[in-house]
Parts: sequence; C-alpha cells; structure tokens
Amino acid sequence: MKSLNNFYVRYKCLRNQSIFSFLAVLILFFTSCTSKPEPYSILEFTGIDEINNFSKSYMLILSESDSLNPAVIMGSNGDLFWCDEYLFQYNDPSSQNRFLFKYTDSVLYVNNKIYSIDIPDKDDSIPWFKNVTEYDFSALQFINVTSKYPESYLPYLAGLANIKPDAGIYLAGNFRDMAELLEIFNPRIIAGPSLEQSDFEQLSKLTNLEILMTSLTDSVITDPLPSMPELKQLFLTDLDDNVALTNNFLVNNRQIERLIIQKSGNLDFSILDPLDNLKELVVNVSEAIINLTFVNDHTRLEVLSIAGDDLIYDPDLIKLPLLRWMTFSSGVTQKQFNSFIDTHGDLEVIELIKNDTISSLQALSKLPRLYGLTINDTITDIATVKTLNNLKYLSLPGDFLDDPLNKSEMQKSLPGTRITANEGFCLGSGWLLLLIPLVLILRFFSRRFQNGTMS
Repeated sequence: MKSLNNFYVRYKCLRNQSIFSFLAVLILFFTSCTSKPEPYSILEFTGIDEINNFSKSYMLILSESDSLNPAVIMGSNGDLFWCDEYLFQYNDPSSQNRFLFKYTDSVLYVNNKIYSIDIPDKDDSIPWFKNVTEYDFSALQFINVTSKYPESYLPYLAGLANIKPDAGIYLAGNFRDMAELLEIFNPRIIAGPSLEQSDFEQLSKLTNLEILMTSLTDSVITDPLPSMPELKQLFLTDLDDNVALTNNFLVNNRQIERLIIQKSGNLDFSILDPLDNLKELVVNVSEAIINLTFVNDHTRLEVLSIAGDDLIYDPDLIKLPLLRWMTFSSGVTQKQFNSFIDTHGDLEVIELIKNDTISSLQALSKLPRLYGLTINDTITDIATVKTLNNLKYLSLPGDFLDDPLNKSEMQKSLPGTRITANEGFCLGSGWLLLLIPLVLILRFFSRRFQNGTMS
C-alpha cells in the first residue's frame, strides 16, 4: 500500500511538471508570435548641418537643419548615421533621441560626452593623451585616423584600449594600415578602409566586429569573407563595375541582418543566397539588378531600398510580407507604385527619391500604419500629403519648405507631424557614384586634421 501511495505521489508530481512545462512552452510560443517589431524613432541632431541614415538610405537623402531647427531624421536601434563629417551610431533608443554635437580640439562631444577622437598626422596631441585616465570614455565610439598617423601615439592608444577596448576605428586608407591598431583594439565597428583578399586572414581575427564598412579593391574575389561571428551590419561601398561578387561571398556570415551595397554597373542578388536572417537591404546600383526575385526568399526583410538614377526594375516582382520601410526610386511608375502599396499594406515608412512619374499619392491613404514619409526633389501631389493625418514624420525638399507659405500650410494641415527639410545626393552613374564617398572622406579629414589639436 505504501509503494502504491508513493507511485501515486510520483505520478501526480510528474503530471504537474508536465502540465507546467507545456504551459510554459505555450506561453513562449504565443509571446514570440505576437511580439511587435521595434518602432522607428524620430531623432533630432543639433550642432550639425546635414545628416544621412547610412543604414537605411545610404547616399540618397540628407536631412537639413537651419538656424532655428535641428536636423531631424528617422532611424532605429543600431543605425549608422553620417553627420556632417562624423559617423554616429544610434544604439540606445530607450534613453534619448536628441543629440547635441560639439567639436573641440579634435574631440567630438555628443551630449557632453566624448564620442570620437581624431588622431592628427602630427604628434601635437600627445600631452592630451598622457591624461586619458582623467576623462570619461564611457560613450566613446570612434577613433578617427589616417594612414599617416604617427607611431608615437601607439603607447597612449594602448592605454586608451585598456579603458575602451571595443572602440570603433574610422580610417581613411587601406585595411593593412590599421594592423597595429588591431593589435591594441578589438573594435565593434570598422569604417572606411579598402579591403583586399589578402586582408581576409587579419579580418578573421575580429571576433568582436559588429559593423564593417569597406570597399573592395580586387576585381576578382574568389574566397568568401572570413567568419566574423558578431557581424550584423555590412557595408560594401564604392564597388566598381568590374568587381564580381560570387554567390558564396557571404557564406561564412549567414547571421548578417543588414546589408548595404553601393556598386557601379550591375548587381546579382544571388549574393544574398547564404543569408538566413536578413532584415534590411539597401542597394545603390547604377545599371541593373540581376535575379531580382531572389530577394523574395528573405521573408524576414523589413527594410528595402533599391535605388540608382539609371536603374530600372519592376517592384511588382517583390513580395515581402513583413516589409515596413520601402524606398521608391526615380524609375518606378504610377501603376507599379499603386500595385506595390496594395500588396504591402503594413508599410510604415515610404521614401520617394527623385520620382516625377508618380503623380498621385492617394494609394498612401490605404496604409493604416504609415508613420513616416520622405519626398525628395519633386513633389507631385502635395494635396494628398496634407490629408495623411497619421504621419508623425514628413521630410520634404528644402526648396519647397523655404517658401514660408508652403511651410505654414503644411504645419496647419498636419499639426501632429514633425516636418523637416531634405536635399538629395546626386548619384549620377558610374564614376560619380564612386566619387561621392571619396569626397566625404576628404572633407572629413581635411577639415578636422588640418588645424585641430588637442590641448
């Protein structure tokens, strides 16, 4: 009888544990199925003139500030921005969405915290580095260098690495120029350097790298990128039309969530094949997309931007059920625009880039979740825009908003909408597409290294 009672107790315990485990799994299942995507944020930047969201709209749109208003732009956690001559990553959406930039003596302060440091071509700043323990580097994201930085800085940079070992590196030059820096730092972000296949071995050692922005100098690359287990965001910029990217180029980095490609000539979407978790795809191409429908295999995509002044493609071939952010370039027709809106009813952000063929924007009224709208260069249907009462963010050409009457009418029609001005990059085709990043880099370093010294 005692053994029977023991059996009953064990059975009851096991049954209760099974029920509890089943309920826990059930709750987890429904929670994962009903979890909402992260909302987009409206960000304000004071102390800069122009800003571009590299991660969402690479080299397409500049949001502008004026004497009275900050630069305002949309973004989400992890986005990389170009702010005048600076790179900025938005990575703490829970704390703030307003940022004050101030540049003093080769140090960029954001909200009064050291955000990036310039290493000049001369060793004038060594006295400042001797006192690094006196400063707060908790917000430091970038160390900005050229290929000619003096080796005399290395001991002091090693001291800085003890404080902030994962500081990002923004370098104008070749990847091999940062070899000594990579012996000191294990950066989360690397931006700027050109990359050769011979650099892949060094690249494979970057176990902490989350964002890589690079150009490829070899026209033929036979090996895939080496494995970088933490890499989530990859920028391939300034790719010439003779650069061939094989469909296994990303096979060692299937975890990449954001891919940004800027290329002259054609781009074959077979490069996307290895990716398992692609959520954002931004492409600037001067001629054609090959295998466009391959994008439909990436059903988790939330952001899609396919642009280029001479690029013609059919958006009707794209079917992405989770798409939230879409960019329409100049070649998209009215019929294609209407059809795409009809089949992607959950869109939250729309960008229209230099498009004068879409004469009616009435289809936008069908989007119940429309949160942000950007119209660049040409406004064809301002009457419909004035009726989009759900908008929280509206970016219009600066030339249009420079007219006080236009600005007043928009504010009266959409009192709950943040209205801001933009201008566009002139992408052109081929050589101009490749020239723009070089201009930005030259502007970045010439202005900040010519006269700036730390004190």
